[in-house]
Amino acid sequence: MKKIFFIAVAISAASAFQACQTADKKSATTKDSVSGDTTMVNGTHTTGAESTASGLDEEGATFLRKAAVGGIMEIEAAKVALNNSSNTEIKSFAEMMITDHSKANKELKEFAESKRVITPDALPAEDQIHLDAMKKMKGADFDKHYVDMMVNDHEKTVTLFQQGIQNRDAGLKTWASNTLKVIEAHTVKAKEIAANLK
Repeated sequence: MKKIFFIAVAISAASAFQACQTADKKSATTKDSVSGDTTMVNGTHTTGAESTASGLDEEGATFLRKAAVGGIMEIEAAKVALNNSSNTEIKSFAEMMITDHSKANKELKEFAESKRVITPDALPAEDQIHLDAMKKMKGADFDKHYVDMMVNDHEKTVTLFQQGIQNRDAGLKTWASNTLKVIEAHTVKAKEIAANLK
């Protein structure tokens, strides 16, 4: 009889011990999943953790991405202009676009990387289609299309960069402000060339 009692107590103790072990495992698992959640801060889920950690808000990241695409388009369109235009003023402008926008794009890429923001390295499909169509244009038709495009694009880019200099990030403000001066000079020159073509 004593044997049976001891066996029952032993089984009961083993069951209780197993239950405690299971509870501990569950507790450890819950703790791990919370500590492994990189968007969890003080028990609260946060959004935009990457932007916050980098010190750049989503508005600033969006600005960098748009500016990157614009810069790539300026360079690629300028390359087409060097091939398709026979106008010396346009060729000179295209060379300036390649030089200035290559410098700006390099600075933008370095700044974006320092802020952990990924920017595009290629044109969106729509812009690439436009560029491919430009490659088929020649002479006066090409010149007018390219110069009109440069006036319109640079006016839009001035507006974009004016928004960029309003950002709270000091580094972004400085870069946008310095680059804006170059873009404004491009806009003036593009308008002069457009007037000369008429």
